[in-house]
Amino acid sequence: MPSFKCKDTGLKCPFEASEANEFDLEQKIADHAREAHDRAHLSADEWTKIKKVIH
Repeated sequence: MPSFKCKDTGLKCPFEASEANEFDLEQKIADHAREAHDRAHLSADEWTKIKKVIH
């Protein structure tokens, strides 16, 4: 089960998530970025950084 911690990207944010598959996890991460970090869209560089810290 893939998991993600926002703090692993260098942000001071307690958000953690895990999902049954990476696609669903990425959707949850995008929702979190929009709601908590006011990021309507994440850049390709941001997604690369995120994917590196998904466990």
